[in-house]
Amino acid sequence: MESLGSKLRETREQGNITLLQAAEDTRISLKYLKSLEEEKYEELPGGMYNRAFLRCYCEYLHLNPQEMLQRYESKFSPQATKLIKAKTPLPGTTSFRIHSLAIWSVMLLVSVVCLYFSRHWISAAFSPYFSHPAPAPLIQKEAPQPPASQPAVEQNQTIMPLQPEVVQETLAEVSPPEPEPMGGMRLGFEVYQECWVSLRSDGNQVLSRILQPGSSESFRASENFFLILGNAGGVRLKINGEPIKPLGKPGEVVRVLINEQNIKDLLEKSAGG
Repeated sequence: MESLGSKLRETREQGNITLLQAAEDTRISLKYLKSLEEEKYEELPGGMYNRAFLRCYCEYLHLNPQEMLQRYESKFSPQATKLIKAKTPLPGTTSFRIHSLAIWSVMLLVSVVCLYFSRHWISAAFSPYFSHPAPAPLIQKEAPQPPASQPAVEQNQTIMPLQPEVVQETLAEVSPPEPEPMGGMRLGFEVYQECWVSLRSDGNQVLSRILQPGSSESFRASENFFLILGNAGGVRLKINGEPIKPLGKPGEVVRVLINEQNIKDLLEKSAGG
């Protein structure tokens, strides 16, 4: 059977994806991705982080995460059990107690350090699954004020027409101000099929929910968007009013980073001329 690391590397190379590009798209350290492909698990943080890195990388390469995790467990778990048994001394010795305390202290320190340096990746990887959209503010409508009582017009009183100057002044007061131009990028959604969407604008979570068919959304960013689509074939996107080429098939999960450098590559050929 082909090794787990070889399977990851072969799948990435078949998709013409460099290791650096994969690290930027998944937000996993280049060192950790290289360790996964070379099966150097001792260079990874360990524990739940190894499984989280492997699951995210498999989803990015469109591999079955559950199958890859089972292959990882079958390769790694027996070695770990054997290593623990080999290092277990006879019970009741003072040196064993001191040695165990030192090992647990070091493991705790390493876990805290790994958690500190991986906090940004953990936040980016798990926030789409646990974040909730902020509740829309309630708009309080004021009750219409009753018209003030006006004095009755006498029968012989002549009503003078409103002068043109007054009409022009009134129109100038009610004319809405022109909208101010906005810079950066504008990303629009047109939903044709039910689709779960997670969107980060300049690193801030702005959308994380299921969009229904017929709905449309629009968001702005100064530098970049990071987008996750649960049904890539059910949504059409527009960037700055121009259509983006389809990002995937119906039911396909797609992750994409949109910035000023790759906008032209994402636009449909017909939109460019």
